[in-house]
Amino acid sequence: MSGVARKFGGGKPAVGTPSLAWSSVVVVASLLAGASIAHNIYKPDLTLPPVESEEKDSGTKQDTEKPSGS
Repeated sequence: MSGVARKFGGGKPAVGTPSLAWSSVVVVASLLAGASIAHNIYKPDLTLPPVESEEKDSGTKQDTEKPSGS
């Protein structure tokens, strides 16, 4: 087997693998850090447009169409 490993360049054998829990912590921390950086750079506009303007427009149209003969 050592001949096959030398044929393809060898390389160092793996010393150890991180646990699944530690890998999950690192992945979540990386995602949160990336999202924080992206939101600080782009600063999304989270303001909502006013809803009352649509209700007033539809209300005024209905009021003008009603006859005032009472």
